[in-house]
Amino acid sequence: MDNDERRNLAEKLDEDLDSWVNSKIEENKSKTTDRSLEKEQTVDELYEELKNHPAFMTEFDETKPLSAAMEGLQALKYESDSNDDNALSYKEDGNRNFQRKKYRWAIDSYTAGIRCKSADKNLNAVLYTNRAAANYHIGNYLSAFNDCVIARKFKPDHMKAITRGVQCSLQRKTYETAISWCDDGLAISADDVKLLEMRSKADQLLRHEKKEERKRLLKQKNEAKVERQLLEAIKQRNIRLEQERANGDGGGTELDVDLLESCHPSRARVALDADGVLHWPVMFLYPEFGETDFVTSFCENSRFIDHLSAMFCPSVEPPTWDPERRYTMDSIEIYFEERDQKKLHRVSAASTLKEILQDSRFVIASGTPNFFLLVKNSDFAKNFLARYS
Repeated sequence: MDNDERRNLAEKLDEDLDSWVNSKIEENKSKTTDRSLEKEQTVDELYEELKNHPAFMTEFDETKPLSAAMEGLQALKYESDSNDDNALSYKEDGNRNFQRKKYRWAIDSYTAGIRCKSADKNLNAVLYTNRAAANYHIGNYLSAFNDCVIARKFKPDHMKAITRGVQCSLQRKTYETAISWCDDGLAISADDVKLLEMRSKADQLLRHEKKEERKRLLKQKNEAKVERQLLEAIKQRNIRLEQERANGDGGGTELDVDLLESCHPSRARVALDADGVLHWPVMFLYPEFGETDFVTSFCENSRFIDHLSAMFCPSVEPPTWDPERRYTMDSIEIYFEERDQKKLHRVSAASTLKEILQDSRFVIASGTPNFFLLVKNSDFAKNFLARYS
């Protein structure tokens, strides 16, 4: 819009305003003198009507279409030849939206002001600082901090930008940055109470963070030591894990603790106790019924009979899938699968877990030794064993 168009628009708005005022005067004159027939307009009603006229409006709903007069006034407001004036207008709009807690609208207004590329460094510092404040209030702490950095490039001693930058750093838990910015601000204003409080808070949080980091590293170091001891114990026993079987290494390579991770929902894993004894999670499978039992901690020195006698003794209620009590200590047979050769091997109930795991044919998959339990001489057992013959 050039100067002539702006002048014409201003003249038209003046004419419209004069016309509106004259119409109100004529309307008042034409009213009847009989007060009983028509109520005269009150001062409050006239004030409300004035507020709705574009020339007197102080705020409007930006979500609704603007009238032609309002569009004209907006055009006059934002189409000045001065970039500084335009930027200032957008800043004022942003401030109004900010006060109304319309933070995203405020961000749009401040952004429009920044795009005006004002030559006034102080105004640019304010625009970036104000946009930082709006971003801060909606949780955009990184964007807010970046705006504070730019604001300080325009005005290094801008205290509002420094203070907001410290607040953003605290929210982002970048405590060293918060302390550095506090020091910058205190070099300008040594008695700034807010900066002194935030510096103290940042210092305390930084100390706590470093303490927690030292604890985390120590715990990590201790866990690594425990894992090395665990893997060494497994290696010394010549126990084979599935990856070794796949690589054909026979235990000659470095073991990986990931091979011990269980697929069971309990996430139970082999552990080495203070006496150097291994405790394994063990899975018992009942293929006849598609059922399983999971023992979270089976001591390697315990015998199979020690666990099974507790599970299938006469005084214990039988599992729902075995109401006839077919599974008893006298009838149960235990097997493990040699996966390379697709063979089953009988396990003596009197054997310890350690003895079986040290069998060169046994391979532990997913960190959990598995054993089949069958009913001796049953038809299902005969058919199941025949598949591996």
